[in-house]
Amino acid sequence: MNKNRVLVFFFAVFLAGCGGGPDGPEMAQVSGIVTLDGAPLTGADIFFVSQGFEGYGKIKDDGHYSLVRGAPVGACKVFITKPPDESPAANGGIDMSIPGMDEEQLKAMRQGVAGAEVEPLLPPEYSDPKSTKLTFDVPAGGTKSADFNL
Repeated sequence: MNKNRVLVFFFAVFLAGCGGGPDGPEMAQVSGIVTLDGAPLTGADIFFVSQGFEGYGKIKDDGHYSLVRGAPVGACKVFITKPPDESPAANGGIDMSIPGMDEEQLKAMRQGVAGAEVEPLLPPEYSDPKSTKLTFDVPAGGTKSADFNL
């Protein structure tokens, strides 16, 4: 599993556990579309965070998402993560998932193939839970138009 996804997963689990009790905030269903430079963003994860609770969804190939458990009603911080594409086509035809290869060897291979370390697709103002500039005010009845144009 990608190191960034592992960190995001543990961060989300941590947030879900904070302040969590049956008396947590009201949750509402949220869905929408995420685009990057006018095109649908695909293969990314989206998180809505407030009051120590989080909503999570996977962005589909057409840019649409729907949060699994909804999101806390009210003002939420939003962050979207997308790891670099590690498919053979994106790496000069080389399969980057070689069994037994440690992270340093993988990094050296990426530098050799791409000429430099692969950077994450989204900048921290969208993808970092601490420095994201994305917000959304979740209405009590939920919404199907929580769209983000990155």
